[in-house]
Amino acid sequence: MCLTAFCCRPKRRSSPSNLKSSPNPIERTEALANPQPSGSSFHASGSQELEDSLPSGSEQQKVRMSLCSLSGQSSNIVSNHDFSNGLESWHSNCCQSYVASENSNFVNGVKPLSGSNYAVVTQRTENWQGLEQDITDKVTVGVKYIVTVFVSVHGDFHGATGVQATLRLENLDASVSYVFIERILASQDCWKKLEGSFLLTSNPRRVVFYLEGPNPGVDLLIDSVAIACEKVGMTGSLAGQSTNIVSNHDFSNGLESWHPNCCQAYVTSGNSNFLNGVKPLSGDNYAVVMRRSENWQGLEQDITDKVTVGLKYNVTVFIAVHGDFHGTTGVQATLRLEKDSSFSYVFIERILVSQDCWKKLEGSFSLTSKPRRVIFYLEGPDPGIDILIDSVTIVCEEVITYRVSSNDGDTSSNDEHIVHNPQFEDGLNNWSGRGCKITLCSSLCNGKILPVKGKFFVAATERSHNWNGIEQEITGRFVRKRTYEVTALVQIFGHTNNADVRLTLWVQSPNGREQYIGIAKTQASDKEWVQLQGKFLLNGVASKAILFIEGPNPGIDILVDSIVVRRPIKAGSSVPPITEVGITLHKQ
Repeated sequence: MCLTAFCCRPKRRSSPSNLKSSPNPIERTEALANPQPSGSSFHASGSQELEDSLPSGSEQQKVRMSLCSLSGQSSNIVSNHDFSNGLESWHSNCCQSYVASENSNFVNGVKPLSGSNYAVVTQRTENWQGLEQDITDKVTVGVKYIVTVFVSVHGDFHGATGVQATLRLENLDASVSYVFIERILASQDCWKKLEGSFLLTSNPRRVVFYLEGPNPGVDLLIDSVAIACEKVGMTGSLAGQSTNIVSNHDFSNGLESWHPNCCQAYVTSGNSNFLNGVKPLSGDNYAVVMRRSENWQGLEQDITDKVTVGLKYNVTVFIAVHGDFHGTTGVQATLRLEKDSSFSYVFIERILVSQDCWKKLEGSFSLTSKPRRVIFYLEGPDPGIDILIDSVTIVCEEVITYRVSSNDGDTSSNDEHIVHNPQFEDGLNNWSGRGCKITLCSSLCNGKILPVKGKFFVAATERSHNWNGIEQEITGRFVRKRTYEVTALVQIFGHTNNADVRLTLWVQSPNGREQYIGIAKTQASDKEWVQLQGKFLLNGVASKAILFIEGPNPGIDILVDSIVVRRPIKAGSSVPPITEVGITLHKQ
């Protein structure tokens, strides 16, 4: 006798924009009046003409500095550079475009590199068709501008295709000329960095920056565009370095604060030293982890004094791999928790990476107790494969609405249950599956697994992600600034003997901000029920709150006998407050 429920998160899809611009005015050529060698520093009509027209010596330098300050020396002149405002300020050149902003709308599952969305240029019938922006009023004659664009492509083709940054100059005499900035080869499902520069020697009537290049039918994906008077590193916008707890996050100081784990590592610092020609993604260099003889070997950093129990930390790493292999290989971010005489490991996230291609790894973690040491490290590829690390960011969310509590001395209403139907006496009422199925069971394995407290327990099955499990919304059933104790009996079922199981509270604030509160975690067994226990206290207002159980790898079922949330019983002065997970085994 089984009752089953299934729940999935609703998907939202935004409709593509259908913006079009007027057709290209002329069939263009890439010949310039004073051609320069192609490369990342290509100047419109050269720079000698400008040198001759400017004052000499220190006066010339002052004029250059003045011109640079006029054009915004330390800021990006591109409006809506990351498409956070949709296609505002951008125009499709005889094609169509839209902004991918939700998981369901990402092209072939390609995730954004720097923000939460990217532009997709589609229905292209000519190589020159792409996305453009008018920058006439933002550029100054005689000023060198650095261009940085993160691009990808998608379509029915194999190998690589060219993507190019170009200026269209509409002159006062009604003629049109084109300035080549830079061209790179881009492959599918992989972000590439295009870097180049330009310098104007005269003021045209109109200056339009645009991206073009792939063959007709191939979509162009654009993550972000930066044009600045002098090179502006992308790391700040990519990773929020102002609150980054990682020391030397971009390896600008070599391997300072980093340590290779039973392998070797070095930092690239110039074009001649880049591995297989792979250029850095965010700064001027990256770390290479080499001579790896085991999967777990990689690069690590001690973050013990920078993390706090109960807070959620978001991790962002830009990585690539290199070696003698084909296809993809996994790279993983992990925490090693060192106690007095034992070790434990916290899985953060794992992604598949292909050769010579930067990928973004994103994950998060939260500690329920403070070990002696907390080590963050990267691992995963097969032995012999090098790990390339461009930058690492670990940022604490602005979580001030909860803490793992000590005894607050408030003992009224000890029997105040927050969770409805805590022992499943009413079947699956009030409960749902968080991205998976849940089934009401009276026994499993021919009676080897039986409920402990009541007549039934629930199995969370068909789990495809670690966060899948059983959940219940508890919005409006708790009081701010009051301590609550959560107790659950759990077990696992599947092709493993032990696995981590976590109690988590998801909270949404009135402004829409989401937070994940780690209440408790323990290692569950497939042979006996384990008690999972912890406390939480909310200081802020929550417009929505959901309590759920998660943790094991996909394919492992979570069995839950009961979940109870209530006010803690008052403890005597001689009893220490509960601050860590308590574990009690209930033998069958």
